[in-house]
Amino acid sequence: MAANGWTDDLLDRMRGTGDPLGDAAIAETYELGQQEQVRQALLGFGRNSDAVPEGLPPKLQRYFEATAELPAWADREQMARGHELLGRYQPLIASILLCGSLPLCYTCGNGAEVLARSQRLTSGVYRRLAETSQFVVDVLDEDGLGPTGHGLRSAQKIRLLHATMRYHVSQLGDWDAAALGVPVNQEDLAGTLMSFSVLIPQGLAKLGVELLPEDRDAYFHIWRVVGHVLGVHEQLDLVKFGDGAALKDTIIRRQQRPSEAGTALTKGVLDFIKEVLPVLPGAGPTLIRHLIGDASADVVKVPPASSLTRLGLTAATLPSFGYGKAGDTLPPAAKAASQLGLLAFKEGLLLTNKGRRREWQVPTGLADSSS
Repeated sequence: MAANGWTDDLLDRMRGTGDPLGDAAIAETYELGQQEQVRQALLGFGRNSDAVPEGLPPKLQRYFEATAELPAWADREQMARGHELLGRYQPLIASILLCGSLPLCYTCGNGAEVLARSQRLTSGVYRRLAETSQFVVDVLDEDGLGPTGHGLRSAQKIRLLHATMRYHVSQLGDWDAAALGVPVNQEDLAGTLMSFSVLIPQGLAKLGVELLPEDRDAYFHIWRVVGHVLGVHEQLDLVKFGDGAALKDTIIRRQQRPSEAGTALTKGVLDFIKEVLPVLPGAGPTLIRHLIGDASADVVKVPPASSLTRLGLTAATLPSFGYGKAGDTLPPAAKAASQLGLLAFKEGLLLTNKGRRREWQVPTGLADSSS
C-alpha cells in the first residue's frame, strides 16, 4: 500500500483487529488446560529446521504449519545482504534498539498500556531487553531465516506471546477496548515493526552511518518477511522503505501521548543503561534525545542531556569497541553508541542468561517474570 493510503479510518479499524490464527491457538491451549505442557514443549524448539513437537493442541499444531513457510515474495539475496549489516553494526543496532526503537514505542500511550499490564515486561525489564536483543540477533544473524537459523521460530513464538497477552489482558476486566483498541492490535504491531525496519536505519544515519540505499532496502525487506510471520495484516504489508517511514510517522502522530505506562517503561531502559555504562551516566538521555528528538523524549520524561555528556559522546578519545567491518570509518559519536550497544549485548543478552543463548518462551500468564 502506498503512503497516501494511511487513513485514520483504516488505522482505526486496525486497532480493533488482533490475530485470528494466533488467538485461536492460544484460546484452545487454555481451554484444554495445556498451557504449561505447551510452554515446556516449545522450550527447546529453536532452530527453523527443528520439527514441531508432537502432542500440541490441534489449533496450535496448525498454527505452526501455517506460519512455517516464508512468503513466496521473500528474496533470499536481499535477505543475505541485509544480514551482513549485523556483522558490521551490531553494537550500534543494539544502541538504537535501546535508545531509539523502544523509547519511541513507549511514547505511544495506548500501546504502552498493554505492556504495563504485563508484569513480565515491566518488573522484568532486563529479561525483556535481553529477549528483544536476542530476537534482533535471531532475525539478522547469518541465515537467520534459513534452515540453520533461529529467526523464524523466534517470530512464531513472539506471535504466540502477543496472543497470550491479548488473552490475559482482555480478561482482566479493566481494559477499555473502545478507547485503547484490542491489546497488541494491528496498528501497534505495525508501529513496532517499523521501529525496527525504519528507525534503525534512520538511527544509523543520525549516528553518522549512512547506509547505501540497497543495504537499507535489504534490511527493510528482512523485517517485511518477519512481519509476515508475525501476522501483520496484509493492508499494512509494505514493500518500500519510504512507505514504512510514512506509516511510522502517521502512527506516531495518531498515538503519541504522555502516559504513566510509557514513562515507567522508559525509566526501565534508562536504569539498564546506567548499570551497564556507569562511566557515562548521562549517555541514556543524550542518545535517546538524539535518536528520537526532544519532543518525543519529553513525552516519556527523559531527563535533559547535559552539555558535559554531549561533549563526552563526541570526544574523539573514546575507545573503539568491536565495529566489525566498518570499525575504522565510524565517527566518534557512533563509537560511544557502539560502546553502549556492545555492553548492552554482553550484560543483557549473555550475563543475564549465564552465557547461553536466551530461548523465547510462551508464558503461561502475565506475572511469569521469575525466570
